[in-house]
Amino acid sequence: MSAVRRIGNFLQVQDGDGCRHLLRVTSVQALSDTDLMRNETFITAAGRTIRVTQPLDEIVELVAPGERAVSEQKDEAWPF
Repeated sequence: MSAVRRIGNFLQVQDGDGCRHLLRVTSVQALSDTDLMRNETFITAAGRTIRVTQPLDEIVELVAPGERAVSEQKDEAWPF
């Protein structure tokens, strides 16, 4: 099973410990990469942050179908 899948207006999220969470799609406040490898994502919903083993780009499509993350550009790295 994927770490995150959409079921109607909900996301079924399985964290790294195997615990399952059912979140309303509209409760998702933020999606963030966990590190530079970009193979895991932090999902913040209803004030709680859950770490999942699925890339952010795959989760964006589940939260907002038809949308996608901003395309990667080879800009200069941030100075911090």
